[in-house]
Amino acid sequence: MAFQRSSGPGRTTRAFVKFTLRYGKLLWAIALLLAIPATWRTVELYAHLKSDLEELLPRSAPSVVAIDEMRARNPGLQYLGVLVDFASPGDLPNAERFLDDLMARVEKYPPDMVRSVRVGTSEERTFVQKHAPLYIDIDDLKKIRERVEARRDFEVSHASGTALDEDEPPPSVDMGDIEKKYDSRIKKSDSGSDRDRFASAEKRLALMTIEVGGFSTGAEKARALLNRVKRDVAELDPKKYGPTMRVGYASDVAISVEELDALQADLSVASVLVILAVMSVIVLYYRWWKSIAILIPPLLLATVYAFAIASLPPFNITELNSNTAFLGTIIIGNGINFSLVLLARYREERGRNQSVERSLELGIWGARPGTLAAALAAGASYASLIITEFRGFRQFGFIGGLGMLTSWGVAYILIPSLLKWLDKDKMKDEEPVKGSIPPPRESRPSLMVERRGSIMRWVAKLTESAPVSIVAVTMILTALAAVKVSHFDSSQLEYDFAKLRRYDTWQNGEGYWGRRMDDLLGHYVTPTIIMFDTPEQAQEAEKKIRDSFEHGVLQKYLAEVRGVDDVLPKDQDAKIEEVKAIREALTPAVRAAIPEDKRKSLDDVLGDENLKPVALADLPSTFLTGLRERDGTVGRQVLVFPKPNDFLWRAEPMNEFVSTLRNLSTDSSGHAGRVAGSLPLTSDIVASIGRDAPIASVTSLAGVVLVVLLIIRRARATFYVILSLVIGVLWLGGATMALGVKINFANFIAFPITFGIGVDYAVNVIARYEQDDETDVRGAIMSTGGAVGLASMTTIIGYSSLLLAKTRALFYFGLVAVMGEVSCLTTAVVALPALLLLVQRFRRRASA
Repeated sequence: MAFQRSSGPGRTTRAFVKFTLRYGKLLWAIALLLAIPATWRTVELYAHLKSDLEELLPRSAPSVVAIDEMRARNPGLQYLGVLVDFASPGDLPNAERFLDDLMARVEKYPPDMVRSVRVGTSEERTFVQKHAPLYIDIDDLKKIRERVEARRDFEVSHASGTALDEDEPPPSVDMGDIEKKYDSRIKKSDSGSDRDRFASAEKRLALMTIEVGGFSTGAEKARALLNRVKRDVAELDPKKYGPTMRVGYASDVAISVEELDALQADLSVASVLVILAVMSVIVLYYRWWKSIAILIPPLLLATVYAFAIASLPPFNITELNSNTAFLGTIIIGNGINFSLVLLARYREERGRNQSVERSLELGIWGARPGTLAAALAAGASYASLIITEFRGFRQFGFIGGLGMLTSWGVAYILIPSLLKWLDKDKMKDEEPVKGSIPPPRESRPSLMVERRGSIMRWVAKLTESAPVSIVAVTMILTALAAVKVSHFDSSQLEYDFAKLRRYDTWQNGEGYWGRRMDDLLGHYVTPTIIMFDTPEQAQEAEKKIRDSFEHGVLQKYLAEVRGVDDVLPKDQDAKIEEVKAIREALTPAVRAAIPEDKRKSLDDVLGDENLKPVALADLPSTFLTGLRERDGTVGRQVLVFPKPNDFLWRAEPMNEFVSTLRNLSTDSSGHAGRVAGSLPLTSDIVASIGRDAPIASVTSLAGVVLVVLLIIRRARATFYVILSLVIGVLWLGGATMALGVKINFANFIAFPITFGIGVDYAVNVIARYEQDDETDVRGAIMSTGGAVGLASMTTIIGYSSLLLAKTRALFYFGLVAVMGEVSCLTTAVVALPALLLLVQRFRRRASA
C-alpha cells in the first residue's frame, strides 16, 4: 500500500476505528485472558535462562556434539578451586589447616555434587614412588641396567687385577638425565614444589580443588555447590586461622556462576531503568499523565505475546540464552515506537479540536503506513538472523521479529479504546460531523505540538536556515565513513574473549583468582578431552599429539598430555625383569662405589623392593579422572592440559590449538576424535560469527529494502528512505571503527537491528511529508519528527541501561546500539529534511 496523500481516512479506516471502539471491552477482555498463559510462558522462558556456551551454537557444531558425548561418557571433569591468600610465608601452615578442615566438610557432600577433593598430591606421589620403575620407559630402564652393569664390570676387573688401563675413569651411574625426565611424576607436586600440597609460601597461596559430581556448562549445579562451600567457609571463618587470610574461588564452577550472576543482575537493573525512564520521558513529552496508561499496558502485553508465541510451534523456543536474555527490554524500547507515532498523530488532531473518534481516524490514517513499514522493516532486520546457524542469533531473530509485529498489532487494536475511555479533555468547539473531511491543514503544526516540541522546533529552524551546510556536512561525514568502512577486515572482530567477561573479574573475581591458581599449578586444572571409539585410535592419536607437544605446534600451548599408559603402565612384566636385573648387578661393591646422592636417586628410580604389577583397581581414583568412563571403560580418551597463558583467550591461537588437536585426532582411515571443552566451544563460536555475521547483515539489508519497496511503492520516497538508511549504517560502521569498538558475538546483533531502525525513523518522516503533498518539511520535523525523536529517546534509554552492565559483552552491545540510534535519528530528522528542502527549492526554481 503506497503512502496516501491528503485525501483523508477511507471507509476501511473509519470502519476499523468504529469496531475497536464498539468492542473495546471485549478486545481488552480477550487480550487480558491471553496474557495469563502468555505471561506464564514468558516467566518459564526466563526461569530456564541458560548460560551454557553451547546454547549459542547449533546442536550439530563439532564442539557441541563433543560436549554431549562427554556428558554421556564421563562423570566429572569440572572443578571448583578454593584458594587461600595469606600475607606472610609463616601463615602457610594455618592456611593449610583451614583447607584441611574445609576438606573434611566437603568430602561429606553427596556424590552427585562432588566426586573428589584434593589439597595436594600426597597419595598420588606415594603411589608413584612405590611403583616408580613401572612408570619409566623400558628403554630407560635398560640404560640404567647398562650403566650399573658397566660399573659392576669395572669393579670386578679392578678387584681381579684384569683391568687393561689403570687410568681409565670408572663408569658413572648418574641418574640425572633420567630422573629429570620423570621428575614431575616422581618428586614434585602439581604446584611445582617438593611438598605434597597445592601451596607455595613464596606465592602466599594455598589451594583445594573440588571435582564436580556431574558435567554441566550451565550454572544451576555450579551455584548450588559454590553456595554450599561458601556457607562452610563462613562457618569456619578464615580470620580465626589467620587475620590476613582471604578466600577466593576459581575454575569452571566459579566462572559459570559469576557470569550468570552478572547477566541476571544487569538484566534486572536494565529492565527497571528502562521502564522508569521510558515512562518519565513520555510524561515529560506529552505533559499528559494518561499517556502512560495508554502506551505501557499494550506494550507489555505485546512483549509477553512475543515470547509466548516463540515458545510454540514452529519456533519451539523453550529456554533463553545469554544473547536472548535481554530481548524483553529491547522489544519494549523498540516496540513502543509505533505507539508513540500513533499517539502523536492523535494528539495533534485533538489539538485541532477534533473529536476523539475523528482524531483516531485521522491519527490511524496518518500513522499506519509509516509505522507498518517500520514494523515490517524492523521485523525483517530481526528475521534476517533466523537464517544463521548460530542459535544465539536465531532465537534473537524469532523473538525480536515477533515482538515488532505484536507491538504494532496490539497498539492499533487496543489503544483506540483506551483513548476513548481516558481522553476526556473538553473541546473548544463543537465536534464536527462524523465522517466529514477535516478542515485544510495549516502549513504548521498545532500550537500544542509546537509547544511540546521545543527541541524539534530548534531542529526545524536549523534545518530551514542551513540546509546546504547540513547536506554538505552529511556528504563529508558519509564519505569519511565509507572510506573507513572500506578497510574493514577480520581484525575488527573481537578475538580476546577475556574482554567480554565481567569488568571486575580481573581485580577481585574469578579472573584474578583463576590466574593465581593456574600459576600455582603450572597448567589449567580442567583439561581438554579427546574421545575415540577404540583404544587403538586413542593410542595412535596420542602418539601424534605427544610428538607435536614435544617438537611441534602444541609445544607452545600444552603443559601436559595424559593417556592411559601414563597411569596404568604397559610392559609391566618386562619392566619388573629389568629391575631384577639391575638389583642383581647392583652388588655391595657397586653400591659402595656410587656417591651417596646418586645412590639415593637410583633407589628412588628403582622404587619398592617388592615390586608387583599394578591393576586398575590399585590406582588412586584421581589417576583415572577423565580417563575412566561411566561404564568403567579405560583407554579411549586422551587428556591435554593447556598452559596458563592469556593467548588462549584470543581467537587466532585458540583456533590453531583446537584445529591442531582435531587434525591430529583423525586417523589414516578418517575416523576423527571428538575434542571437548570450553576452548573448542569458544573457537566454534568465533568461527560461527565469522561465517554467519556477513550473511545476516546482507540478508537484513536486503529484507529491509524489499519491505520499503513493497510498502512505499513510490520511487522517490523509496529512494529517500533507503538513502537515509545507507547513510545511517555507514556512520555507525565508521564510528565503531574510528573508536576501536570491535564486533563480538553480542554486539554484532546491533548492526542488523540498526537497518530496521534506519528505516523506521526515515519512513515515518517521509510518510508525513508525502501526506502533506510534499510541501511541509517543517511539519514533518515538528510533528512526526518529534514523535520519532521521542521513540528514539525511549530506545536509547533502553540501550543506555546496558552501559551500566558489569558484563562487557552487554556493555559493548549497548554502546553500538546507542551509536546506531544516534546516527539513524540524525539522518532521519536532520539530514533527510535538509535534503528535502533543497529538492523543494530546486523544483520551485525549475518550475519558475
